[in-house]
Amino acid sequence: MPKEVIISKIDGLPLRPSGIWIKRKHYYLKEYAKIFTTGMSKKWEGLTFLDLFAGPGRCLIEGSTPEDGSPLIALQFPFSAYIFVEECDVLMDALQKRCVGSPKIGSIAFIQKDANKNIGDIIEKMPQNHLNLAFIDPTDIDIHFDTIKALSGLPTGVDLLMNIQYGMDIKRNFKTYRAQGEISKLQRFLGMDYDLSRLKRPHDVIEVYKARISELGYKTVEFRDISVRNTNNAEMYFLLFASKHPTGLKFWTEISKKDEQGQQEFFYT
Repeated sequence: MPKEVIISKIDGLPLRPSGIWIKRKHYYLKEYAKIFTTGMSKKWEGLTFLDLFAGPGRCLIEGSTPEDGSPLIALQFPFSAYIFVEECDVLMDALQKRCVGSPKIGSIAFIQKDANKNIGDIIEKMPQNHLNLAFIDPTDIDIHFDTIKALSGLPTGVDLLMNIQYGMDIKRNFKTYRAQGEISKLQRFLGMDYDLSRLKRPHDVIEVYKARISELGYKTVEFRDISVRNTNNAEMYFLLFASKHPTGLKFWTEISKKDEQGQQEFFYT
């Protein structure tokens, strides 16, 4: 059993513990899934939702009731296919049990593998004629640049909605990662061909990462990264959206105008 798991009193299955800030992340996932499926469903033969770190399907905010995680949120929207990837057998078992009653169960592919090590196998499961949305939500920066590079080669394209663990991982472990060099998670995050000694401060990592994915044909919307902070107002991570399509960038600009409380978002340069 993974350390950061508790058992639901409702269905007896594992839950992923979280804080109130997860509502902000899920708000933007829902808003983008909504505009993506509404705007693109009639323009493509199909739409695929890919979740590379799917987890058990539900999470628990302390002092509250269980809430749907990203896989169950995605099932609320009319994608043609869903691919849920989770390495841990305990979490994958819980996810499958939570999805079995869904009317969309026939459209779901469950892959119990390490997403980074098996991205080729995962891509083979993806319908090649679909437009794709990938939700990438690791608990640290354990998403390899080579994984993103492989996804970028999909002929129909894939929008990326990524949780970048800036405060929780990059800032906290910056010196350690630099000292570890090529064996570090940071090295795999930026690509094995990048010289980490060129990094002078944690924020350099973000600038470099955006430059690296731009080399793959991706663009981001300037100053539209969504910061997620804890109850002490410390930045934990941020949501990075990237797309090769102008329409995707337009969609993200539109849905990021207001936050989860309906207030206008303010972005800082």
